[in-house]
Amino acid sequence: MRLPVLLYHHVGPSLLGTRYAGLSVSQEKFERQMRWLARKGYMGIRPLDWLAWLLHRNPLPSKPVLLTFDDGYADFPDNALPVLRRYGFGAVVFVITRRIAAKSREGAPLMSAHQIRECSAQGIEFGSHTRTHPDLTGLSATQLREEIAGSGEDLSAIIGTRVTSFAYPYGFWSEEVRARVRESFDLAFTCEEGLNQIDTDPLLLRRTMVQPGDLLLDLACRVHFGWSPVTALRSRLRLRSRWRNATRYVRGPSG
Repeated sequence: MRLPVLLYHHVGPSLLGTRYAGLSVSQEKFERQMRWLARKGYMGIRPLDWLAWLLHRNPLPSKPVLLTFDDGYADFPDNALPVLRRYGFGAVVFVITRRIAAKSREGAPLMSAHQIRECSAQGIEFGSHTRTHPDLTGLSATQLREEIAGSGEDLSAIIGTRVTSFAYPYGFWSEEVRARVRESFDLAFTCEEGLNQIDTDPLLLRRTMVQPGDLLLDLACRVHFGWSPVTALRSRLRLRSRWRNATRYVRGPSG
């Protein structure tokens, strides 16, 4: 059993004018991606499904995919949830509990407690993304407890059940951070790319981030390999082109 985990942030109009514009995937592109996954036989599961398979070998679909959404944007129920329901996909949203009903780093509205409860009632799983989204590797033991265990307690009070999954802010972790996460959660997600299998550390699960410019070929690579060599090649070609342009600028016009 191999599990690809796709990382999304915002589904909807691009957050233009900010350095976070690359976090948005348009609704049209998201719909095409979910349609493609469904046609190829993929079924969207939740972290609880993966955990049940790990612990009890509860059956999973033959081609599972786990869709994760970081930060919990307020337009998730309008832009992403209807598409997920249309194709029968489960998903998990990782929320920053001290920013519930507030705004994200780029100024976009985040989900309210009422929205979280409504989406939870419709089958969306919720996980913790800390209380304030810090780099956990630079915090003291007391601060780690506040951010990690505290966020799980905050979220549990909203949804009425224990929270089992966690996403490391920026994907940053250390052995001490992992140990503190282990005290409160069963699963945790990094930003390291690759596929997950039975021997993957459940507290260091891999994810590949879907980019705004991804083609369906990129998506196919992400679910098959856990990363997209196509995206890597495009980035390399863009870098090479910039290097050539910079070289020409330095040299000036020839002749």
